[in-house]
Amino acid sequence: MVAGRRIRFAAVLVAVVFALTGFSSHGGSSSGGSSGKSKSSSGGGCSSSKTKKKSHGNGSGSSSSPTPSPSNTAPPAHAEVVSCAGAGKKEATLKVTSDMNTERAVEVPVVFEGASGAAVDQNTIRVTLKANETRIVTVSMTQADKAAEVKNCRLGRITRS
Repeated sequence: MVAGRRIRFAAVLVAVVFALTGFSSHGGSSSGGSSGKSKSSSGGGCSSSKTKKKSHGNGSGSSSSPTPSPSNTAPPAHAEVVSCAGAGKKEATLKVTSDMNTERAVEVPVVFEGASGAAVDQNTIRVTLKANETRIVTVSMTQADKAAEVKNCRLGRITRS
């Protein structure tokens, strides 16, 4: 009778240890062996993996806080400088492409820079683009007499108008 109690106690003890360590007889992957050691060494539910699972949900609250989608933060269009102002030319030519799926007006700022990189002049053009439309536009300098000083044109952040 004492031997039966010892066997039951050992079985209960093993079950408690497995329950506390997160061991699962059906949830782990094994490396082909049938011993309990190979299951636990292959990560079949050890306590560290269970702890990691719990810490992901309770960490910094990132799973419950909304993450802004790229469409909310992405500019409504993109542009590139086709040609820049300079000696004898008082305007920049831009290629502006809508990234929206509806018609929208956008504002494209242009900075006309001198040789040192400092702003010589700046202007913003308002363009209405249909969904995914590309358009060539011209942005005039506000201080046309400084055109000869311009060596580069830099685009600012495009915004909805």
